[in-house]
Amino acid sequence: MQPPPSKPAADLYKKPSFSDQFTPLPDMQTTTRWGAVAALLVAGIIVALQIGKAVIAVPVVQKELAISLSLAAWIIGTYGLLGAIAGLPTGIAMSLVSGKKALTGGLIACGIGSLAGALADNGLFLIATRAIEGAGFLIAVISIPRLLRIVTSARDSGPVLAVWGAYMPVGSLIMILAGPWLMHFGWQTMWVVNGAIALGYAALIATIDFREPPPGARDVRAVLGNARAVVTEPGPLLLAFAFGLYTFQYAAMVGLLPVLLVDRMGMSIAGAGAISAIAVAGNAIGNMSAGILVRLGIPIWVVAAAAFVFVGFAGYGVFSDMLPVAGIAVLAAMSLGVTGLIPASAFAAAPTFARDTTVLAIVLGLFNQASNIGNLLGPIGMAGVVERLGWTFAPLLFAGIGVVGVSTALLLGVAMTAGPARR
Repeated sequence: MQPPPSKPAADLYKKPSFSDQFTPLPDMQTTTRWGAVAALLVAGIIVALQIGKAVIAVPVVQKELAISLSLAAWIIGTYGLLGAIAGLPTGIAMSLVSGKKALTGGLIACGIGSLAGALADNGLFLIATRAIEGAGFLIAVISIPRLLRIVTSARDSGPVLAVWGAYMPVGSLIMILAGPWLMHFGWQTMWVVNGAIALGYAALIATIDFREPPPGARDVRAVLGNARAVVTEPGPLLLAFAFGLYTFQYAAMVGLLPVLLVDRMGMSIAGAGAISAIAVAGNAIGNMSAGILVRLGIPIWVVAAAAFVFVGFAGYGVFSDMLPVAGIAVLAAMSLGVTGLIPASAFAAAPTFARDTTVLAIVLGLFNQASNIGNLLGPIGMAGVVERLGWTFAPLLFAGIGVVGVSTALLLGVAMTAGPARR
């Protein structure tokens, strides 16, 4: 029996009028299953813990394993490199399998990688186990929004997907708070605890019936046709680019803020860490607040444009020498809070450009790839500006991000109004 031909690009999309964004599709529920929603949101936080634990542990790991700072940096950077290289390919592959199987497998990979990492006696072995964790993380964060879309009604889908966008800062905050306590028992304890949590949660996810329809495209030709349609339409590309700009400025701000506070303001490492935690908390609040804007029907391009305008001005205040430490802390938290509206709103808008959850997996893979490229380049770009030109020129980087971001948002507005190209 011949497989059905892949549908033309135009058929992969709903009409992207924002007011029609969350009309029911065949794979959505008529009522929201809030227990399943909660289970999926917690799964996202659990995989985010795997990133946060490395940030907390790197100084101790570097000393105990006697590795260079450059090699130690890859304990954190492995996740980002995997996402930057394999985000879209993973989304394409995940469109062939059920979201539940993918999520369960992702959690198992995180758990096994974390437990194996606790046995590491050298840096290369630990990085190899982090690659296993990173693969599981990537699979999980592409699968969870698919399943969230299935277990929510049309009315609740947007706000729920917006709240999902907070999984990363929430997971980071938990590790900032719990990590130092776990580190009293050795960094290996943190790896074992996180591994056990991930494996235990995989068992729980395996018991949940998400009432998931089978993947719509199972042959390579159909899947490649879906992928080609996604990457040749302006809507998904512009959303992904906006996502990448967001993570670029987030990584630049969070990564270099402690250095600014210690080197330029003379703060202690503990004090700089506390202010960074406040800024991350602001980002989490912004992510979760996006659901309100989605419920009010405010388009993603309007949210993004306003946020990027704020980025340009906030960067000047944070990285100039005009404000006291308290002012920097407040403004950094506000900046990350306002920009935190972008990824959450983008997740909520993603289903606009997908006819079903299999195509949504490809869109999410594109998001993930753009996000991780931003995460990789943000600290590098910021460090390059500071090393060559000094801290006084750092605000220019954020002004540039603001200009490019607003331009992207306006183009996104045009794309969402015009609809997908008809070929």
